[in-house]
This record gives sequence, C-alpha cells and structure tokens, in this order.
Amino acid sequence: MRLSIFRTALFLFALAVAGQGRVAEQSSSPTPVPLFDATTPLEPDTVIDTPEALITRVGDRVRDRHAREGMFHAYDHYLARYFENRTVTIEIIDRVARGGDSITYNMTSLYPLNKPNLRLFFEGKGTVAQYMNNSISREIDAHHYTLTIKQNNAEKRALKIGDRIEMEFSPFLVKAVDGVQTVGRTNYYGSALLYVVGKGGLQPWEGRGDNNDSFPMPAGALLGGMNTSHRQYSDEPKELFKQIATNIAPISVQDFMLGRRFHHTDFGNGKHSEPGNPVYAEVAGKLGERYTNNSCVACHVNNGRAAPAKVGAPMTQYLVAVGADACGSPHPTLGHALQPQARTGSPEAGVTISEWKVSGGAYGDGTPYSLQQPIYAFSGVTPQFYSVRIAPPLVGMGLLEAIDEKDVMAPNTRASAATTGTLGHERTVTDPTDGVQRIGRFGWKAGQARLKHQIASALKNDMGIVTSVYPSPDQGAQQSPAGDVAKLGDADLDKMYRYMATLAVPPRRNLDDLEAINGEKLFSTIGCAACHTPTTKTSPYHPLAELRHQTIRAFTDLRLHDMGPGLSDNMGEGNALPGEWRTTPLWGIGSTAAVSGGTESYLHDGRARTLQEAILWHGGEAETSKEAFRNLPADDRDRLVKFLKSL
Repeated sequence: MRLSIFRTALFLFALAVAGQGRVAEQSSSPTPVPLFDATTPLEPDTVIDTPEALITRVGDRVRDRHAREGMFHAYDHYLARYFENRTVTIEIIDRVARGGDSITYNMTSLYPLNKPNLRLFFEGKGTVAQYMNNSISREIDAHHYTLTIKQNNAEKRALKIGDRIEMEFSPFLVKAVDGVQTVGRTNYYGSALLYVVGKGGLQPWEGRGDNNDSFPMPAGALLGGMNTSHRQYSDEPKELFKQIATNIAPISVQDFMLGRRFHHTDFGNGKHSEPGNPVYAEVAGKLGERYTNNSCVACHVNNGRAAPAKVGAPMTQYLVAVGADACGSPHPTLGHALQPQARTGSPEAGVTISEWKVSGGAYGDGTPYSLQQPIYAFSGVTPQFYSVRIAPPLVGMGLLEAIDEKDVMAPNTRASAATTGTLGHERTVTDPTDGVQRIGRFGWKAGQARLKHQIASALKNDMGIVTSVYPSPDQGAQQSPAGDVAKLGDADLDKMYRYMATLAVPPRRNLDDLEAINGEKLFSTIGCAACHTPTTKTSPYHPLAELRHQTIRAFTDLRLHDMGPGLSDNMGEGNALPGEWRTTPLWGIGSTAAVSGGTESYLHDGRARTLQEAILWHGGEAETSKEAFRNLPADDRDRLVKFLKSL
C-alpha cells in the first residue's frame, strides 16, 4: 500500500509531533528503576565453595542417543513425554579441589530408576560412545543415587586439580511403580557433561583429536557465558536453538521442560507440535477469540527467525502493530495489534504482502546488488499507521534481562559513540505490574523491560490469551467486549518464563579462522561495534543463579538507534520513533539458515535475504558504517560476513 502525497505530508507532520513528544517524555520521565538490585531475593548458587569441597549442582534431561553419534541424528532433539518426570539433578562434590582425594556424584531423579549407569572419562576408541569408567550408581532410595571416585581412569592415577572428567548419567526408569506400568519409553541416555577438577561448574565443551575428546571451549566461543551449549556433533542443525543452558540450575530444569510443553502446544486444541505427546487438556481452549497464531512455536519455528510470508499468503508469523496516529495510540477498531484470525466469525482484518519492491545499487567496486522491500495490502480495516515485525530468534533472552541498567544507559562510556553519531538512547517503558519506569530490552522496539512481560505481551497480541500481567485482550474501543476470556495462570506463565530464560546460546565457530578474525577487526574498524557492543557482563542480582555473573557476547547495546528512512515505518511507540529500532543481538546469527532449514531472513520485517542485504539497509546513525562496508574491497566484505557467520 503506497502512501499518497497527502498522506506523506500528514506522516511527516505527525512524525515531527511524535519527535517533540519523545523529547518531552525523556526530559520529564523519572530515572528508570532497576529490575534487580542488592535487595532482590536470589535462588541458590549452582557452585558452592566450602572448606571441605567445591560443590556444583546442575540439572539434566534425557537423551535418545549419545552426543557424538552423528549417524543417528538423535541427541539434541526431544523425545516424547520429555516433560513427564524425565529430568534429573546432579551434585558434584569435589574434595580434590580442597585438598582431598575423591569426587562424589549424587543424582536425584523425579521417578524411580533401574540401576542407573554413570559413565566417566570419555575414551571413544571402540565406539563414539565409549567411556573408561562404567559404573552402576549405588541406590540410596528410589530417587537418590551416588558414586564416589578417586582414580583418573584415563591416566591410571589419583585425581588431581585440572583433570577433565566427562560424564554421562543414564536415567533408566523402572518399568512399573506399585504395579502401575510406566507410560512411554523407559531407557534413556543423559547429556555429555564436562567437569574440570578444581574449577567448579560445568564447562561448555568442544571435541578435539581423532575421537572428539571433550575440552573446555575457549572464552571467545562462549557467546552465552556458561549458558553456552557444547558444540553439536549429532548432526541436528534444526535443534541448535532448543537446548538447556549448560549451567542450568536444579530448580530450573523441570520447569524448563514444562515451559517447553506450553511453548509447543496449540492453545486451541491442546495438541503438541511434536509426535508422541499427549494432548494438553488444561491448555486446550485458551486461545483467544481473535489471534495471529495458535502456538509459540508456530511463529518461532525451531526458536529461530521466521521466514517472510509468500506474496498473498496470510502473515501469521508477524506482529502487525497498528495505531490511530503516528505515536501509536490504540486504533479504534483494531486496538494495538492486528489479529488476522478468529475462532468464530470473521477476523478483525487481514494483511498480506502484495509485492516486493526491488531496488538496485552497487558496491564501491562496481559490483551490483539488489534490495527488496515488502509492500502490504490490507483487507477489511485498513490502518493508516502500522509497523510490521517478524518473529525473532529466542536464545539468550534471560541473559539480556540480567544486564545491568547502567550498561544500557552507560552515559560516561559513550563519548566516542556521541562523536560518531551512534549514541542512540535507551527505551523507557512503564512496568505493567507496578507502574514504574524501567528500561526496555525486549522486542524490536524494546517495548518490554521484563522477559515475563514480553511473553505475556506475545500471548495477548499473538494468541489473544490474557494473564495477570495483561488481564484484558487486545481490542479497539469500538469493538464489543470479548466476554469471558480463558486466562493463563501465574504458575504456568512462570514456567514459560523459566523455559525462555534458560535457553542455551550456541557457541561461536571458526575462532582460529584467519579470515573470520580479520572480519571481526573490520566489524570494529568500520563502526559496527559502536552499537553491536561485543561483550557485556550480567548483573550479580538476577534471581536465577545461571544468569548471574556471566560474561556474554551478545553484540548489542539494547539501545534504540535511528536506522534511517529506508527502515522507517510510519508509526512510533512510546519514546521510540518510527525509524528507531533496538540493536539486534547477533549471537546465533550464523546459524540462521541451519535452524530454518536453509532460509535466511533478517531485519524487523524479514526483508533482507542475506547478511549483506541487512547491512546495506542500514542508514541513519549507521549510514557511515554502511557506506564503509559498501566501499570495502570484495574480499574484505566477505571477511566481515564470514565473521558474522561464525557467531
């Protein structure tokens, strides 16, 4: 839908008004209140240092096969009924770290186990699943098992600090309890977990040597800190964004699985997206009267970026924000979001991509390129002001929540950014639960401060589901009340939050590749790192232990930046102008095609088919960097993209 000359003039006037409003809002708004501080109640640490031992406590889940069996493609995926008593917690009591001579492994299961096997010290000579120590854990009771070791089986000597011990615990469920047969499969393997004696915590690992023996990954590979998953050797690329954090706490692991069940469930009929799982009757029927899609995973396919809709096809993996004016005031008929599907009757409106407008350009060396921009067509109600946003990837969101507010605001460290015109500004939002001003972090416009609120907002806008955070469905003032609406309870919302907060970030690749190394230098030299801040540390005050004290490489400053007229829509949001977007985190961006099955799409509406196109769309504050990239020699452009592909 193209704007007429009159509407263009009207838009420019409204944009000016919105800009004045934003300045006024920034000058009059109170100082944003931190999410967490020294008074925040903290969940127990996962690493505890005592005079007698260094203690590590983590969670684990069941696996189909072993970590390195690429021929089966059956390690990282989730088996049927994964959420039914099929997690364990593991405690590693390292006395060697404090002068002792032993390490004790204590395992706790939710369901009675049948002679659970604990494998230690990876060997991988006869098979890629071979360990040097295969022991049956001693049963303390039906849910607790233990094993103590004193020898390094790999080197036939006593244990010492620095020894690498890979472990795999196999939780074989008993076939029946009190005469009641176990539902589903009973025999499982566990995760391949690496512990380094004296270090504390589990180490994200990579395989080295002919047998892919496990070694801690170098710091530069740990995009998500200790949350980073190990390198994948099971040849399951679509599973890269679905893993539990390597350092997941015992208190988190089962709720992660229960939250994952919500994520994969159709809120209309209760069916799970993966075969072999029972209908979730308690969730069936919670889908709103008007909605965009019926499950979280239907938009966030494999937890990755959605692909653009085909021309003329329903846009069911987008949020189409709408408004009555350029400031984003609620549309009288549509509310804040266009919901193109309805359980009964007619949807409130429809939208499709009518065509792709193609434009051309050339790099500095004369090499041509083309860019494409979606043109939209509405049916039913046609909003004058709207903003189209495609479903983004989901990894690392808990870590973004754990970044301290001062690192987002950082007024004293941005002198260079100010001089280069890339300062941007933080988004201030009103917390829907207590009404205070906070810094926004989530969404394309940084519209939510808390991850739980981002989930609740998506439930409301995308599926018409209400919660205690947003107790009313999205609808325009001219619509009749929606009547009784099924509500998702706080305990269930908490489980969805726990799942999203503790998803692992995949590791960086090609750390030793000279081309990628030089590409990273170019990334900094031409100014990309001014907004895509490479390294940040998370706060010590986040409630979840696995998110505290992490050095992460998200490549974002979480600030809003003017991206120029090419990426501007015609509607602002709060103190975010139409052309301002939150800096997109880059971790995992190199896995986009693998996760989606070959398709790449980038930017807020999915228009960019390659990373090169995504860069070439940058303008505004990023104009100088974009032009520097456009004028690089072809080999240097390839190096920079190779660096991005390594993330």
